[in-house]
Amino acid sequence: KGKDVERFPLKFKDEITQPLSVFDYDKQRNYRFLITQNENLLMYDSKGKPVKGFNYLATQPVSSQPKHFRVRGKDYIVFSAGNRLKLLDRRGSIRVKVREPINFSGEDIYLYKSLFTTTSAKGDLIQVNTKGAVSRQSLGLNSKHDIMSSSKTLVTRSDNKLSIKSNVVDLDYGSYSPPNLFYLRDKIYISITDLQAQKIWLFDSQAKLFPGVPVFGTSAIDLANADAGSPLEFVTKGDSNSLILYQLY
Repeated sequence: KGKDVERFPLKFKDEITQPLSVFDYDKQRNYRFLITQNENLLMYDSKGKPVKGFNYLATQPVSSQPKHFRVRGKDYIVFSAGNRLKLLDRRGSIRVKVREPINFSGEDIYLYKSLFTTTSAKGDLIQVNTKGAVSRQSLGLNSKHDIMSSSKTLVTRSDNKLSIKSNVVDLDYGSYSPPNLFYLRDKIYISITDLQAQKIWLFDSQAKLFPGVPVFGTSAIDLANADAGSPLEFVTKGDSNSLILYQLY
């Protein structure tokens, strides 16, 4: 109804330096809210009270939004701090120590094929296993690249080349938003917007273009089933004061 939840908003004296992370470890709506303030992590429950027992001993400022992954029944809170990938347990203690430093690109961290996955500043794919071993793979990306991943599908963009799994699409030269990946109805959808040409592209997991696209739009999209009908819809920004809702067929 647009009203504040009881005990919220929470107010903090120090700056919040990463987006809010919301965890539901056991999918029972027992939510945890993780606040990042430079090198410090603060954990709150759904009533806005500090979670007892959570204590992260900081060493360097947190440089990515903390994420929660579960691998083989174990929980991992994952983020970068300086040139180190941190793998914590639910209490904020180091679950696994990563063996090597990483020169992070600033891209998000994903769980891809059960490996913690991101890229380096040089454009290499960086993957870390649950024992802390680091592997590197050259993908031919330049320093200004984008990545996005689900558990089995890796998407990258470098210059005008969009790579989906092992399939490469040559896009028109332009200025692109980071790709978005949606997993709906057991199907993968990948979108990307040419902000310069104001065109939205939508591909499947085999890099095949969906019928009827590109379409006009000036922002990234959000894709969902927006009404009672079976077709999916996506929303994007149109002109400066308008939104556009498209329907897939």
